[in-house]
Amino acid sequence: MKPETGRLASLSVGVRLAEARERRGLTLQALSKQSGVGVATIFTIEKGTKQPRSDTVEKLARALAVPRAWLCFGDGEKPEWE
Repeated sequence: MKPETGRLASLSVGVRLAEARERRGLTLQALSKQSGVGVATIFTIEKGTKQPRSDTVEKLARALAVPRAWLCFGDGEKPEWE
């Protein structure tokens, strides 16, 4: 796998999470329902005030259909948005 380059590669998990959620057309509430992660938790991760636990990242990555390594670190294949 080729590492991602550009804007999203250098940003935090919260920024990538918000980007993926918005690209998937999901609200905080919809992502919460799909992932089983609380709205407040997702919000604080997106704002950068909380770092997610590994099980939380796994749930969010599955719900968003993005690679876990990409969501955490910007590594690996870039998600397919369409």
